[in-house]
Amino acid sequence: MHELALAQGMLDIALEELARHNCTRLKLLRVEVGALSGVVCESLSFAFESLVKGTVHEKAVLDIVRIPLKLRCGSCQCEFEGEHGPGEFSACPQCGEVLGHTVLSGRQMQVTWLEGE
Repeated sequence: MHELALAQGMLDIALEELARHNCTRLKLLRVEVGALSGVVCESLSFAFESLVKGTVHEKAVLDIVRIPLKLRCGSCQCEFEGEHGPGEFSACPQCGEVLGHTVLSGRQMQVTWLEGE
């Protein structure tokens, strides 16, 4: 389960940032998870909860924002949301092309916000 390693990495990032601002307790950690990231959000939540349990951060909230797959057609340049599979094989709604799309968003997994006290 690579979600445990991801949750640990996110928590490490958050704690480093909190320390830089003289905060001692994490309240909120917001992350964006793209449709193509390969992350199972439920597993990520479970891993995060397991890591903070019994610590001063136990009441911290993990807010997962799911980012849809956004593509640009290689033929007509139309931008559209792809399906939750290999985006390069989603049919363009404008011209019907199936191959050669560019992924604009949906691969990311990043910490975007945190709150502490």
